[in-house]
Amino acid sequence: MSAAEVMNLAKQLPEREVLDLARLLDTWTATMVDQKFEAAVKSGAFDQMAADALQELEAGKTIPLDEVLHDPRLS
Repeated sequence: MSAAEVMNLAKQLPEREVLDLARLLDTWTATMVDQKFEAAVKSGAFDQMAADALQELEAGKTIPLDEVLHDPRLS
């Protein structure tokens, strides 16, 4: 069954069931993302990124988060 077919069926559901389905899908997709992230961490995919970030921190090449958040270019 395709996603389009599922959507057509979902459109026939009462609002309460659509909301329940949305919550279930949200939980399901969040679990999938979490599992992929955990697998990437375990495989070492972020090791170099973490090492680079620590080197930048130790070298004083970072800026406080509040300076980034208050940057008008980000608004």
